[in-house]
Amino acid sequence: MAGLSKEEMYPYGLRPVQGEGKMEATVERLGKISTAPMQESRFVKTHSILYELDGKERRWDMVISMPSVGVLLYHKDLKAMLVVRQFRATVWCSRQQEAAAEGRADPPHAAGFTYELCAGLVDKEKPLPQVAAEEVEEECGFKVAAEALQLVTGYRSSVGTSGSQHTLFFAEVGESDRSGAGGGLTDDGEAIEVLALPLDRCQDFIADVHIPKSAALVLGMLWLQARINAQQGPS
Repeated sequence: MAGLSKEEMYPYGLRPVQGEGKMEATVERLGKISTAPMQESRFVKTHSILYELDGKERRWDMVISMPSVGVLLYHKDLKAMLVVRQFRATVWCSRQQEAAAEGRADPPHAAGFTYELCAGLVDKEKPLPQVAAEEVEEECGFKVAAEALQLVTGYRSSVGTSGSQHTLFFAEVGESDRSGAGGGLTDDGEAIEVLALPLDRCQDFIADVHIPKSAALVLGMLWLQARINAQQGPS
């Protein structure tokens, strides 16, 4: 891809597992990006909360969004953590605003690509493990039984603006679990690349402030490293 070296596209030993080339292809598909006041949305609603504190009326603006699930995937054959990469318009626009505030030109479209866990909204009336298992197959192309998913934790995301529930699971996969191409739903504009991150590079990856990544991904990496250390015991 123009402007990015191979090392920049795949830092810290990352290597494609599914969907190689989707980053470059998505950049080619992207056109002009702009913002506008939000219209009616299926996914989020804006509200102002009015409440009293110490006898005074106060206001807090919020976005009501759906709960979500995420899945931390460990590829046992590659001895690596699976990471998904996709274009996030919100991240690009935030970086554009940061650049404008500093008097810099708009960033390239590649600046909007983020590293995340396999994840999705809970927009179906199904048990959370089932929703999570379907996301794994849809985004990453691996078949995982819902009952094989291990609950890691649940937390409230974007507590200053949303506070929606996110539930995190863990699963191991191998080459024998491949079931399809993955990549997400093309009709929804998804173009997901699945990458393998060597476990011994996770700490460096986390510490690099220049790599856009989700909080759930950082949490998942730290949890997996703690799990591995506990299994190995003291040296």
